[in-house]
Amino acid sequence: MITIPSGEFLMGSKSGEGRSDERPQNKIYLDAYKIDAHEVSNKRYLKFIQKTDRKEPPNPYGENSLSEVVGVSGVPVVQVTWYDAVDYCRWAGKRLPTEAEWEKAARGTNGFLYPWGFNPPIVTLANFQKQWEGEKTLWPVNSSNESNSPYGLVGMAGNAREWVQDWYSPDYYNSSPKKNPQGPKNGILKVIKGGSWHSFKSDLRAASRGKGGFALKTDGIGFRCAK
Repeated sequence: MITIPSGEFLMGSKSGEGRSDERPQNKIYLDAYKIDAHEVSNKRYLKFIQKTDRKEPPNPYGENSLSEVVGVSGVPVVQVTWYDAVDYCRWAGKRLPTEAEWEKAARGTNGFLYPWGFNPPIVTLANFQKQWEGEKTLWPVNSSNESNSPYGLVGMAGNAREWVQDWYSPDYYNSSPKKNPQGPKNGILKVIKGGSWHSFKSDLRAASRGKGGFALKTDGIGFRCAK
């Protein structure tokens, strides 16, 4: 895990930039916290499955069980619900990050649009806008390169989108607390951050806000934990 020091950062998008649910941009203060440097891999998640005697997630690579697929242990686990992610983090003595914690870890304190800065994504920096290629689709969670966030986190743009703790509301930023926001108190959808292997460039921005039902399972959503 990587420690993100306490302090302020710019959350959301400036007027005229991004989508309406990312505005207004706010200066948010967060207490110090820790967050996983990497997305949870199949190897780590299957260990949790074995230790807790749970059912494996659906295998996106074929008809056999996920644990039988060769060569995917190091890529992000996908096809997990928000509840699955919560349960794993709890088992590991952690929790899901809040949307604010995720975004600060992804963009730092200089208002970066992407983890690496302001330059638009290219295919050597991030895994995005591609077709499903089976075992070759997802990049390993430790594919460290120039796309790492200012704090050294890997895979914060593209590859697998990530569940966070917060409920989704399109106008939450209008009333969000400026210190340690936790998201709306209730809702129907959960926030998903970071873009995936099939996302467009605009979804790879750190401020971009995806959303999905907490029982949603897709081949493009994984997670990382915080503490």
